[in-house]
Amino acid sequence: MRSSRTLQARTSTRTTGAGDLRAAVASLRDADVVTPVVGVVLTLGFVYEASLHGGTLSLGFILAVGVFAAFVYAFLAAPNVAVALAIPIFAFLPAAKVLVAPWLGPTKDVIALAAITAGVPLLALRHRLDSARAVDLPLVSAAALLMAIYVINVAGGHGVAWAQGVRLACEPVLLLLAGLGLQQPRRTLRWGLTSLIATAAAVSLIGLVQQVLGPSRLVGYGYSYELQVRTIHGHFRSFGTLDDPFAYAAFVMLGVAALLFMSRRSAAAYAVGALLLIGIGVSYVRTAVLIAVTLIALHLARQRRVVASVALALAVVATAVVVLVNAKGTEVRTYQSPSAALTLNGRTSAWKTALGTPTQWFVGQGVGAVGTAASRARYSLSQTAAQAKANRTSAVDSGYFATVADVGAIGLVALLAMFGRALMLGARAAGRGDAAGWIAVGLLAVMLVDPLTRASFTGFPSAFLGMLLVGVALAAVESPPAELRST
Repeated sequence: MRSSRTLQARTSTRTTGAGDLRAAVASLRDADVVTPVVGVVLTLGFVYEASLHGGTLSLGFILAVGVFAAFVYAFLAAPNVAVALAIPIFAFLPAAKVLVAPWLGPTKDVIALAAITAGVPLLALRHRLDSARAVDLPLVSAAALLMAIYVINVAGGHGVAWAQGVRLACEPVLLLLAGLGLQQPRRTLRWGLTSLIATAAAVSLIGLVQQVLGPSRLVGYGYSYELQVRTIHGHFRSFGTLDDPFAYAAFVMLGVAALLFMSRRSAAAYAVGALLLIGIGVSYVRTAVLIAVTLIALHLARQRRVVASVALALAVVATAVVVLVNAKGTEVRTYQSPSAALTLNGRTSAWKTALGTPTQWFVGQGVGAVGTAASRARYSLSQTAAQAKANRTSAVDSGYFATVADVGAIGLVALLAMFGRALMLGARAAGRGDAAGWIAVGLLAVMLVDPLTRASFTGFPSAFLGMLLVGVALAAVESPPAELRST
């Protein structure tokens, strides 16, 4: 009898604790909380700034703290609005850095940090706040292992290049976890995909306008040759509002995936789809063709046309193997002359550059040695186009090889385990007829094919937005309401 009372008391305490947590999270949605929360955060930030600079406050710092506080609240109280707003901001930010001011660049990190600050704790408290949506431990464990490998950095030190590499590699992974933790996932996914499609259409339209303007006029606006403005075989490659044609094509392809697996067939959907495909065409990015074939294979699988789907999938795998076996990475070296910085481009074996010595195959050459972070180690928070050219260094044009260069085969296995588990969860839901599952698989397909020829696992904005939306889609799979069920 006594043990029964004890058990009942413990159960009551546990229930009360869960109820208190739910009430705490719910109270954040109360508009009355906005003023004190923002006020406290801003006050603490201003006090810290004053202690460093004697009361001379930086306007940029004030704005950054305000944006951070506002987005943290938005991701907690109205995640659908926050995600929908973040997508166009991320997409148009690279153009704003060139046309308005370079110091706008860190805005992406402020918003990403806000999403992580809001979403990751909610994921950690999922078992207390929302028992209907279980946390997938294999996926979270693989993500945590990958980040730990980057932080430990067995093959290298812990300098500036390491810090850049950890930031670049961990931000998208943390955004995946944040997406898994955000509340109202199906509603958030619907708003996010609508924003993604509309933004991709706008970016694609700008890419078409750039073909009319031509490279010379764009350089006159402030863009730079070999950074944003590029040509191939005499054809100018549109870059939209992004940093280069490759980032532009990847972002628009995410829009194509969202349109293909979210929208029902209608005249408007076909018109938007045509705009997106034409916009991708003027980027002249060949990997986009491979991504398109992959999405077609997935669409055929959704239509139960198994033979055609498998044939296309095998063709994509075979092509991917050929691309990786014959991979050529870009090695960029900068030489200083008395009058200018001369940048020479050369093609080198991506295998040789990424793998290094046999010992380095397993643990990598160190974060920041030749991988993704190598070209970012000298970056400042806000840099001009001229500084970006001067800061170029050795890099590998493949996300897979860049990962091997950073953290070796061990890191690559952890990366593939994370993506493989996410694909498994999405495919399982897709097999049940859940459109959220198909959306997750479609977005993942873009993100897994694109890195064949570009270090895009850390690319902005495709990796940031793609991982966040994949997390939301996988959370939606576990959410009871069927807002995105396929018909």
